[in-house]
Amino acid sequence: MQKSEGMQGGRGGSVVMGKEQRLQSYQRAVFGALFLGYACYTYNRKSVSYAIPTLLASGLITTSTIGIINSCQNTAYAISKFLGGILSDKMSARVLFSIGLAVSGACTLIFSRTENAVIWALLWFLNGFAQGAGWPACAKLLKKWFSPANFGTWWSVLTASSNVSGSLSPLLAAYVIINHGWSASLIISGLLSVVMAGVTLVTLVDEPALAHLPDPTTSHTPTSSKSECSEKMTARQLAASPFLWLVSVCYLIVFCSKTALADWGQVFLMEELGRSQMQASSFTSALETGGFFGGILAGVLTDKMASTVSMRGNARLMVAASFMVACAAGLHFLRVFLTPHTSQMVVSGVGVVLGASMFGPISIYGIVASETFPAHLSGTAHAVVALAANVGAVAAGWPLSWVARTWSWGAVLLLLETMAASSVLLILSTSAIHLRPKPKMS
Repeated sequence: MQKSEGMQGGRGGSVVMGKEQRLQSYQRAVFGALFLGYACYTYNRKSVSYAIPTLLASGLITTSTIGIINSCQNTAYAISKFLGGILSDKMSARVLFSIGLAVSGACTLIFSRTENAVIWALLWFLNGFAQGAGWPACAKLLKKWFSPANFGTWWSVLTASSNVSGSLSPLLAAYVIINHGWSASLIISGLLSVVMAGVTLVTLVDEPALAHLPDPTTSHTPTSSKSECSEKMTARQLAASPFLWLVSVCYLIVFCSKTALADWGQVFLMEELGRSQMQASSFTSALETGGFFGGILAGVLTDKMASTVSMRGNARLMVAASFMVACAAGLHFLRVFLTPHTSQMVVSGVGVVLGASMFGPISIYGIVASETFPAHLSGTAHAVVALAANVGAVAAGWPLSWVARTWSWGAVLLLLETMAASSVLLILSTSAIHLRPKPKMS
């Protein structure tokens, strides 16, 4: 009898072990598909930005028109990312992610075949609308498939997919544009997105239960997701939360800075500092390279601090403030000290620092919004701060191009520098309204 029970226990252990191994295999497949898929989203979203210098030089477009096209995309992205957060709770995140990627790629392919500015603006509005499906679906799938104990780390690593794409795609785009023209660069971006949409539709699974696997989100207790908010909080109370608006304003500022440097950085370096297109593209690539390391560092560092360090104010936001200090310093250096004679290594080094200092807070603000509020409102909270971030992205389009035309690109950098410094003061001076994790019970 004992032997029989032992054999049954062994078989039971083998079954559990087998399910754990299958779960890990599925987790790797889901995360890999999300990582590559979101990298394609990012490449597609920026494909026109990489072609801007060539379009300007050829006379096909003006700076004002570029600002309008960028703002069309960012406006649609702001709206759809908010709606995407709601849709991800109403439909399959797998389908939402794949459809968005396919539509975005199709818009880019059509964009490459016309030279009409009005059609370009309409296509890029639709592209931005499709782009909004990407991250909300990522967030939902990430929360379904991975333990909340390391949520910040997984979140930041997935966010880094956009940095990997952003590091490689400017160089690839510059090479293709120089040798084959701007249209060929957009065709490559669009085709990659459409093909990857098919891959994610086949590879992604909405939740472990659909694959008859255990739920990884119940096997660990979150170390930092318990907030001082009541689980009975209503949407009206959420909207009135000073903490939510604090995070929203800070997110708006850093996203405006990031979008401005990504969209206009090449133009600034070529017009103000006389750099070649490849040199300017190297700066954009450096931004994304720095963002890759900064985003991951932010997630790992804040996971540790949120669970171990006791301080007045939210530990994650305090880390974000330190990153924004570096951001303000980097913008100041870019504005004051770089000249046409500055070595390319220094220019790229400034890009790495700026990328790390901007993408770190971008990762942190998303984590804070998702984990701080009760589970039934976490998606809404993230949708609100994401909407604020994309308002910042819209402001980085036509409004900043107007500042550049009216004054100079130096004035644009001064404005961004001032905003970055202001966000640091806002976080430090309002720590009393920060929502902090409850202390662990001994």
